[in-house]
Amino acid sequence: MYLKASLAVFILIFSTLILSHQRSESYSRIDITNNEKLIVEVDFNVQISVLSRIKSKFDQFWESKLQEEVLNDYKVQGSCELDQGPYFRSSLTTGYVSLKWRQVCDKEPVEILFNLFFSEDPTHVHIATINIDDQPYPEKIFTVSSRSWNESSALNKEQASAYSSFYDYLELGVKHILTGLDHIAFLVGLLLLNLKRKNLIIVVTGFTIGHSITLALGALNYITPASSFVESLIGYSIVVVAVECVASITKQYTLYNRYLLYSWVLFILLFSLYGNQKYVLGLLGLGLFSYCYFGLSERFHNQKLILIVTMLFGLVHGFGFAGNLSSIGLMQDRFIPALIGFNLGVEVGQVLIILSLFALMYLLKRLIKFRVEILRIYTASGLACLGMYWFVERLF
Repeated sequence: MYLKASLAVFILIFSTLILSHQRSESYSRIDITNNEKLIVEVDFNVQISVLSRIKSKFDQFWESKLQEEVLNDYKVQGSCELDQGPYFRSSLTTGYVSLKWRQVCDKEPVEILFNLFFSEDPTHVHIATINIDDQPYPEKIFTVSSRSWNESSALNKEQASAYSSFYDYLELGVKHILTGLDHIAFLVGLLLLNLKRKNLIIVVTGFTIGHSITLALGALNYITPASSFVESLIGYSIVVVAVECVASITKQYTLYNRYLLYSWVLFILLFSLYGNQKYVLGLLGLGLFSYCYFGLSERFHNQKLILIVTMLFGLVHGFGFAGNLSSIGLMQDRFIPALIGFNLGVEVGQVLIILSLFALMYLLKRLIKFRVEILRIYTASGLACLGMYWFVERLF
């Protein structure tokens, strides 16, 4: 009993830490043109879901307040005047808020200061791609400890070839997966399924292939998914894997499938009244998929279904990565090495996570005596609650 209570407390604390440390990012593209005057154009983007976490309160004047805050905290130093804009756009389809403006400055080395959102969220990261006289320059990552960029330092790095983007985005891909706690939670769920080693390799490979495909398609703008819905689907993928784990241990597929069906009916009714109507059809399909999947899992007691479903969820997770990558606005001559580097970075981070989890499981088995099934059930239950929170929170 003491062990069970300890595990429950640990999972609750772990879940709370995850909820309080969501990845917080924004993006922009900076175009600098040297004519008679210096022209600086900025295209700023941030996900609505990220903005809602940073800004706890939204009133009827939030758009004008946000515009004022962005222009005050994301500014070009020196003698500059606003020439065009700001042009504000909020899209529920893409899930992004966009702000564009142009400034005319005196001829002098450009210095940009970024202090936006750091007071509310010190972990916030802003990624800016920079174009000077139609030439791409190394991206700048603004953080709470690195808030400025100047043209002089960028010109010193101009010799960086397109292949330097490979290493830049390799590192960025690793950071994305290591800080993407929803993706980590999904990987934890896969390990909890206690698959055979061969099947585990196939599952991870299928997940990799799935998100690699949609990462490329999304980043190339061949497909533009609804960001909010995709992010919520990532949360629900964790729920499915977690419920699959508990059902496989307890052999109660019918019970869990029945309660899941009741929950879906109630949720869709509530969402039809208070949610975004354009997502209702997608939610109906997702509920039907869940019911059929667990019904098939009960009928066919093998691990082939989870292999297929994992690849499908890999496609969904890939759209999540692609949303981040396409928002950065990659330059054409750096696109391929950047895309490959980012994708490989995600895979390197994924391998590091899996190896770390294996090491943790090995240490737990050596240091603590417990029934492995109990730990799997408790952990999967915590993941299911966490995934459901992400699913609902990102939809509304």
